[in-house]
Parts: sequence; structure tokens; C-alpha cells
Amino acid sequence: MKNRNYVAIVGVVLAGVVALGCGAGSTDTGSVSDNGGNAAPAADDKPKVAKMGSGTVTFKDGLAVSTKAPKKFTPAATSAGHQRGNTAVLIEVTITNGTKEPFDLTLVTATAAFGAEGTQADQVIDVEKSITGFEGTLAPGQKRTAKMAFSAATKDTSKIALTVKPSFDDATALFEGAL
Repeated sequence: MKNRNYVAIVGVVLAGVVALGCGAGSTDTGSVSDNGGNAAPAADDKPKVAKMGSGTVTFKDGLAVSTKAPKKFTPAATSAGHQRGNTAVLIEVTITNGTKEPFDLTLVTATAAFGAEGTQADQVIDVEKSITGFEGTLAPGQKRTAKMAFSAATKDTSKIALTVKPSFDDATALFEGAL
């Protein structure tokens, strides 16, 4: 009987830890500037969306994310994440470390959606064309650019929404662009 109670208590504690871990962290969406510089934080809490190719999202800790404009992309036959007939785009993402600490680039994740309907895109990994995402650690004051590709089952690229999450702390950079 004692063992069952112990197992139940451990289960409840673990569930609480997992729930806290999934929802914990910053809701910082950064401040946006359209000239590539640092912008002053907005007075409201609405997420700001930067324009791909000209906007930069800078977080409170000094980490900054920017992109180049999206380009049409043809993945290699050996790529992962692309289905024949889908539309693929390539977006170069730059992370600038304006913090005082080294930044682990392997934590960076990105998602994209295409078109007016927001068709969810799959991230494409294309080793043949050196599209593998971010790797390594970024020292303070340095920046690094990675090519990221996405593929969706739509021809509509009139709107491309990109979300870049630099780490697990829920900081999120939002971008919009079009082909």
C-alpha cells in the first residue's frame, strides 16, 4: 500500500514538473525595427511582426533575429520534409548575440506557414544543399546565418509567416514576407 501511494505521489510531482516546463518561460516577442537596428520596446504586449528582408526582432536580453527575403527553392531529391508538388521556399535567418553569455544555436527552432489560409509548412533538411539549420555556440558580439527551407502543400506564397524561437524560454520572433 505504501509503495502505491509513493508511486502516485511521484506521478503527480512529475506531471507538475512537466506542466511547468512546457508552459514556463518568457512571453517576450521582442521589439521590432524595420531598419535592422534595435527598436524601443512597445508599450503594449501585442506580438510585433517584422518584415522579412528588412526587419529585426531584438529581445530584452540583447539577442537579435533577422531574415533575408524568402526565395523560391527546389530541394534536392535526397532532402527530407519536401513532398513532390509542394511549394518550397528558402529563408536565410541571422542570429546576433548581443548578450553577455555564449548562446547555444542548436536550440533555435523555426516554423512557417504559407498563403492566406496559413497552410502549415514542413521544415526541409537538405544536406546536399547545406540546409541543416543552426549548429554550434555563438559568442557574445558575434552573429551567424543559417539557410532554412520550408515546404507546404499550397501554391499560395502571397503571405509567408515565419516564427523563430531562439531557445526553450518561449522567446519568439515573428516575421512576414512573400515571394
